[in-house]
This record gives sequence, structure tokens and C-alpha cells, in this order.
Amino acid sequence: MRLRFKSVLVFIFILIIACATVGIGYLFYNEVVDRSNVVVDGDLTINFINGDKFDLNGDATIAFSVTNNSDEQRYYYIQLSDVYANGVNYELTSSDNLDVSNTLKSDIIYNQVAINSNETINYTLNFKSANNENYSGVIRIGLRTNEENSFADVILTNNNISSAPLTSFGESATLDEGLLESQDDLGVAYYFRGAVTNNNVSFAGYNWKIVKINGDGSVKLVLNGIIDELSSYYENSSSFNESNIKSVLESWYDTNLVDYSSYIAYYKYCNDTVLEQNGTNYTSYSRIVTNKIPTFVCLGYSENGKIGLLTADEVVMAGGSMDANNNFYLYNSGIETAYYTMTNARVYNEQFYPFLVDTDGSLEYNTSGTLVRGVRPVINIIKTAKVTGSGTVEDPYQIIMS
Repeated sequence: MRLRFKSVLVFIFILIIACATVGIGYLFYNEVVDRSNVVVDGDLTINFINGDKFDLNGDATIAFSVTNNSDEQRYYYIQLSDVYANGVNYELTSSDNLDVSNTLKSDIIYNQVAINSNETINYTLNFKSANNENYSGVIRIGLRTNEENSFADVILTNNNISSAPLTSFGESATLDEGLLESQDDLGVAYYFRGAVTNNNVSFAGYNWKIVKINGDGSVKLVLNGIIDELSSYYENSSSFNESNIKSVLESWYDTNLVDYSSYIAYYKYCNDTVLEQNGTNYTSYSRIVTNKIPTFVCLGYSENGKIGLLTADEVVMAGGSMDANNNFYLYNSGIETAYYTMTNARVYNEQFYPFLVDTDGSLEYNTSGTLVRGVRPVINIIKTAKVTGSGTVEDPYQIIMS
């Protein structure tokens, strides 16, 4: 009997040593213990210290690191996938001062992380579970090449992404609410809101503001001001395609942007021309004024082209409202005339009333489209464009001309 008991002890001891050697992990009082997994992707070595898969409950912490073994700067992405979770939040911190917090879900945390030659960046991923429920998922990290360093990639790299605004839509956003995630007709979109200061672009000799990254990876810009020529919106039709303002925009494009047309995407511009049953309000009026639920998904008709205007939805999502707002990025004290959006609000006595942005930054809908007002162009930069700069006023993004 003693010999058999010793054999069992020896077997258990050998099993423990073997588990430690091959990196088999386990949970002890919900603490993640070594389950290491080292992955080599080109010049990157990713050490998943606790494994690339997690299956946990309650609060927990896991760690990983990324090492660049090359002599040049490299880029990589960090992604959470196959996530099953409810009521769980995470915070990802790193040795190079990254700090991202969000609800645990399948998502790209960072699309384009830069790492210097022979550098190692250490990460800690903390989970907070409100109800001690089970949650699971996979951490994916992979190399991205410099050729993938598109305009959208750079914007995503330079900004932390939030899933919800600090203020409700319909309220004026007067603080820097950063870059937020949403949806448009083409997929996942990212938009700036509030008093952001790092969405500046210098292009074609003009200063622009980034409105959003479109779902297809192109980038929407709005001129940081209005053009010299004023225009009425329409004569006999509420359609942007038949409007006076479209002719003014296209003329301005031909004079100022045609030489840069290879960098400007042929894109869909949303024009709300759908009336409600009362025959007075457009559906956009209820959406924006009454219900305060703006969207990037076009619920009206769209006009394809290389130049257009902001929609009222885009103004609201940028931080505008029916109240004055001098503290969001669309406000410019140099704009001394209200300017039209592409969104219709109401029709009365056979006159159409589009939404406008007034000189104090507020949205209004009491101006007939027959009156002469400002024109503020919008364009979309192609998704393959490369840029330099950081987006600040002092160092705006600039398109690399090939």
C-alpha cells in the first residue's frame, strides 16, 4: 500500500511538472495562471502570456506582449473576436501609455498600432464583470504592412474609439467627445463629435475638417468655411440633383478641385425628399427635430457625385442642435452667413424649407430654399489615400500625392 501511495504522489508531481513545461493553464479563485502561447507573424513576436483564448467569470486580468524583431517600424492590429459576454467591461493598458475602455464585444480595439524597431510593448487586459457571469473570446493580433497605412487607418490609430457619445443627440456637444463608432449604408463608420481639435486636413490649398470615416474606408471632409459664392437651394424642386446649389458646387469643384480628382471618391450623398403623410413635414423633420435620432443610413434618396453638402443628421452627430453652439468643430466664427444642408425639413405654400446651419452653430428650418445663403462643400477622399501629419491645426493631415 505504501508503494502504491508513493507511486500516486510521484505521478501527480510529474503531471504538475509536465503542465508547467508545456504551458497548460488553469484558473485558481478566478486568477488566470500561465497558459502561454507564442505566435510569430512576420517580424512580430506575440507572446500571449495567458493564452490567446479566454473563458472566465468575474473580474480577471490577462497579459500579452508584442515585439518587433526588425530594423524598421512595423504596424499591427489588436482585435477581440468570437466574444460571448453580457455585462462585462474591459480596460486595455500598455507600457507605451495606451488606455482603452469599452464594453466587452467582438471589435477591433486598434487598427494600426505602430511599434519601433526592436521594441517590446507589454499589455494588460482587465475584465470587470458586474454579475459574475461567464464570458469568453479570442484575442487576435497580426502584422499590417505599411502599404495598408491608409488615411482611415491613421485616423483610427490616432484616436481612442467610443461606442456612445457623452451627450445625447439633440443636445449641443461642447466638449471634445472624440471619435465614435456608428453604422452607415456601407458598414461600420467612425465620426468626430464635439470640440475635437485633431480632425484638420490640408488638401488642394484649402483647410478641411474630417466628418467621418465612411463604412467603405473613404474619409468624408467638409470645407472649414463657406465658398465666396452664395446660392439659393432651388427654384422649382426640392431635389438636390435639380438644384441651383448643385450647379454652384460643381462649378467650384471644376475651378478648385478638378486637378485633385483622382483622390476624391465618387460617393453617395443623401437627399431627404420623402414627405410624411401630413404632406408638410419630411421624414427627416420627425427624425431630427421631434425624435432626435439622427443616422448615417440614408433614409431618403441619394445622389452620386464627387461633391455635395452636409446632411442635417451629420450636423447633429457632429454635436449641433437647435441651440447655439460655438464649441463644436463645425462652428467657425469666420462664417458670416447661414449655410444649407442637403436635408429637407418642411414644405409650406409650395415652398421648400431645407435645414440650415446658422452663424451661431445652430440648426434651423425656417428659411425658404429660394433665398440666397452660404455653400459649404463636402467631399470624400478615396480609401487608398496615404497621409502625413497628426490632424492638429499646427500639423494637419496632408494627402501624399503620388
